[in-house]
Amino acid sequence: MSQSIESHKDISQRLQQLLGAEARGGWICFMQTVEKELPFLMQRGRPNKHHIEASIIGEKGCTSWKDYLKTELKWKYATWKNWKKAYQLSKEYSYIKDYGLEVSELLRVSNKSINFPSSYVDYQEYVEKLEQEKSISLSKTKQSLMEENKKLKEHLLLLQKKNIELSSELIGYTKVQNNATSQVKDLSKTLPIKSYPIADYWLAEVIRTLRLEYEIVVKKFHEKSQEASTLRREKAEVITRCELIKQRLSKTLAIPTADIERYIESECIGISG
Repeated sequence: MSQSIESHKDISQRLQQLLGAEARGGWICFMQTVEKELPFLMQRGRPNKHHIEASIIGEKGCTSWKDYLKTELKWKYATWKNWKKAYQLSKEYSYIKDYGLEVSELLRVSNKSINFPSSYVDYQEYVEKLEQEKSISLSKTKQSLMEENKKLKEHLLLLQKKNIELSSELIGYTKVQNNATSQVKDLSKTLPIKSYPIADYWLAEVIRTLRLEYEIVVKKFHEKSQEASTLRREKAEVITRCELIKQRLSKTLAIPTADIERYIESECIGISG
């Protein structure tokens, strides 16, 4: 029994060591070790309770392989499923083991191709084709983002200019109104008492005219403010569309969204500001 426990301990350590060597083909050694020591995991369907309890999984107090991966190896079950798919491919195409190809790339080729490449030469050609498609797609997306970003900035600059102009007009009309009111009142003080009604009428007419002009400017300002609000919504929609483009690109090319963002940033295509 002690020999069995020691063997299980060695297996656990071996699996942990191999987890960090995916890029060097270590994932294949990992899967080969699992296939040798835990062959029931390579079969279809859920492992039975007896196999679990009699293996390193049960020895560690785990009730399932998924539980063992999480608690003992600190590994994701989804990654295991990907490695298992790639390992099945390596059994059909020996060059995968010979060249220690990466899991992520294997699955990308498998998902994209109708018939998986039968030789390493064909595999390389297909990967190159995918890279070219990726480059073209990124270029188109980059151009789309640049055009939308340019239009958005032009709209914002135009709106800012109009708002500044309207604000200046409002300030100017307010000053004109205040000055006119003050001047008319000063003038009315110099008129004879019997002329006050005329002065009041003149003052009222001046103020009415200025107020009408003022209201026109205020109306224009409100209209432009609504235009600014609409433009802000348009900006948010454009940014959202850009994010959706990046997400679709990430899914289509099977590359992380973060990589796409770094690519866009390196090309100075910011969508904010």
